[in-house]
Amino acid sequence: MADEAKFDLFIERVCGRALPQNPMAKVRTLAKELAEGAAEGHWDTTISHFRGMINKRSVLVYLLARWSQDARPDPDVPALRQRVETDEIEAMARAVFDTGNAPLLTLLINNGYMAADNGYNILKPAFDLLEETEPANIFISYRRKDSSAFALLVLARLKMAGLEPFLDLALVPGEDWRAGLRERIRRYDYFIVLIGQETLASEVVIEEIAWALEAKLTFIPIWHNGFSYKSDDWTLPQPIDEALRLRHTIRVLEENPLAYNNAIIELLNRFGGTV
Repeated sequence: MADEAKFDLFIERVCGRALPQNPMAKVRTLAKELAEGAAEGHWDTTISHFRGMINKRSVLVYLLARWSQDARPDPDVPALRQRVETDEIEAMARAVFDTGNAPLLTLLINNGYMAADNGYNILKPAFDLLEETEPANIFISYRRKDSSAFALLVLARLKMAGLEPFLDLALVPGEDWRAGLRERIRRYDYFIVLIGQETLASEVVIEEIAWALEAKLTFIPIWHNGFSYKSDDWTLPQPIDEALRLRHTIRVLEENPLAYNNAIIELLNRFGGTV
């Protein structure tokens, strides 16, 4: 039971990360997460196969949760585990790799992350990826009146960690700012919104949240300055209300430098770093 609980937390963690859009970045992501699972003991460094398809059950649960057509950011892991226990292993694996969404296993081999020799062997270059922070694209949404100083701090810390955050300070003068913001959001992987006491009164912030949810970005709200979301306090579209009520939230628990630093460390942990 303890091992299952740890595995469930592993699946929850990796599925909470945005998948990159670039095909080769997807290959790196798959290689890194296979190495991560092996390093944590969820499967061996050699993954057995049958007729060329993976038949390790924990790997299949991971692949179904992360790479299949019906993969979700909040997968029902017990249900996926039950599917793997009852369905044909080969058919399950083939369904994952034939979606067109997941990198092909051959790309992992051709790029030196795995080798096929009496099983699929995870090689050192895949484990080397665990030492790297993925250069995730991150859009930071905030209201200047509430969060300007905090936004600049988050921007600086994310850049120090080797990530690629965007703050609207970088908008090109004279461009159609609304169209520019919407187009930028669609190209990003993560959406961070800093929420203080009056942030949700901003029409711009509400629009940005709506665009991010529409584009299916990984949504990370950070509450600060004593804010706590209650539906009764705001009249918001249902998707935004649900996102603010149900998504995991990072909270600045007190108004002091240590609490803000702890919140940023929790944020950086979402991207694999604690700089």
